[in-house]
Parts: sequence; structure tokens; C-alpha cells
Amino acid sequence: MNVVPEAAAAPETTVTYRPTGARIVAIVAGSALLAVGAALWASLSAEVRATFSWWQVVTLLLFLTASLSVLHGIARTRVRADETGLEIVNGYRSHAVEWAQIVAIGLPRGAPWAVIDTADGSVIAAMALQSSDGPRARAAVLALRRRVDAHGAPDPET
Repeated sequence: MNVVPEAAAAPETTVTYRPTGARIVAIVAGSALLAVGAALWASLSAEVRATFSWWQVVTLLLFLTASLSVLHGIARTRVRADETGLEIVNGYRSHAVEWAQIVAIGLPRGAPWAVIDTADGSVIAAMALQSSDGPRARAAVLALRRRVDAHGAPDPET
């Protein structure tokens, strides 16, 4: 009698989810801001550029830097799932949550992005899973729910 061994469990892979629309907007807006700013500065005559004080130039550069920093924060938003849990990056703030700490992951109707309920009662926004991404975001939430279930989510009543 031939005995077929059980298929080895597929090793868990690391998956990273990023928003599509918000990321495209951030990259296009940042590029446009740089291009328009450079074009405007280059189109000014030397006499007009000479009328700007160094304080005014510094202010313009600080405004440009602040704007690009906000857009970069939007573009770097992500949720990374690996063997140990989730790494959630929302702008410049990040959270590391182990699978055992996750009670539920949902994308509520009308909500801008998914939320993660944890065993300690806190709720973490997962801005990378945006409802504006439609079926792609819903599929990501379902995949993450399967991984939570596979790791034995804690009972919320305890």
C-alpha cells in the first residue's frame, strides 16, 4: 500500500499592502510641486529673483519641504504581514502587532480605511487598506483575516 505524505504546509510569506490611489496622488503631486516650483523660479528674471530676501527664499524652501514631507508620509503608508504579525505604517507613525494580539480586522462601510482591533482594546487604523481601492482593499482585508484565524485569534470575551 502506498502512503502519500501530507503536503508540507506552505511557509508563510511576507506580504506588503500599499494604497493605490493615495500613493499615486502623493507621487504625482510631489513631482508636480517640484516641477512647477523649479519652472517658476527659472522663469523669473535675474532682477526679480534678486528682489527676494534670503528669509523669503528660506520660507519658500521650508514650505516646499513641509509639503513634500506630508506627501512622502502618505506615499510610505503600508501594512506588512509576516510570520510574527503586522507592521502598520501610517505616515510617520508605525505599530507592530503580533498575530496573537489581533482580535479582528475590518473595513467598515463608509470608513476611509481598515481598522484593527487588538486584545488590549485599542483600535489601530490601517491607512494602507483604503476603501477607495475597492475590491483590492477588501481582498487584502480578507487575506489578513485568514492569517489572523490561522494564528488563533484570542477570544474577545477573555
